[in-house]
Amino acid sequence: MQCMIRVSDLTLYLKCPRTCYFTNRGHNLIKDATPQYLERIIFKELALVYGSAFNREDRLTILSDDLNRISNEIRIIYRAELAGIDDDTLAGSVSNVRSCLGDICSNLPSNDNFYASEPVEIEPLLHSEKSGLAGSPDKLVKIGDMLTPSIIKTGSMPENGVWQSDRLQLTAYAMLVEEKYNTVVEHGFVEYARWGKVREITIKRHERRKVLQIRDKIKKIQNGSMPERPEDAPCEYCGFKGMCEVKSTLASRFF
Repeated sequence: MQCMIRVSDLTLYLKCPRTCYFTNRGHNLIKDATPQYLERIIFKELALVYGSAFNREDRLTILSDDLNRISNEIRIIYRAELAGIDDDTLAGSVSNVRSCLGDICSNLPSNDNFYASEPVEIEPLLHSEKSGLAGSPDKLVKIGDMLTPSIIKTGSMPENGVWQSDRLQLTAYAMLVEEKYNTVVEHGFVEYARWGKVREITIKRHERRKVLQIRDKIKKIQNGSMPERPEDAPCEYCGFKGMCEVKSTLASRFF
């Protein structure tokens, strides 16, 4: 099998190509186990069960019970990621998530077409020899006769539509689903877990093309080419900041 490029690498590239460079050099992208990071994990786990509550009158009770279960299981599922989290921090993050349940419950019924469909698979591992891509969408759902990828996002939600990075991520997953199941994927879904809202996108040709263009740029990175650091790179909270500055200084000596 050829060396596959992960869909997560596309996402990293869109944030900053340098991050993609360092991870491909074997450096681990370490995420600090902050309360905010913990909340994102809890929201993701909770979003996996929104479908069981969307059309129930007692959905607040159902989600509250599921949140209690998740708080007891989260350390088992994310053992390595949460090794440094103490019980008080976990309790605080659970409490913050619980404060959002009312709004989530109000929004769930508006997504009845999506949540009425049972997920075909959770985090299926997909790969494509043709595109050289591999990855796992959060869900694979069946809407009517169509298999459709869905991704869960726990950060901010745009006022309309979805973020461009989410569109490209979904497009890449659509291409993987198409090859595995010999089908055509015309749509994808983004679940904004903090609000219980789901937004549908149409998979477009120019975004398929963009995915392949980024794939080719990542191939160059894998072959040792260090990309320029974009002016809007999110350097402040980057775990590679020190390493990146050293590399930039060394490179500047030769140009």
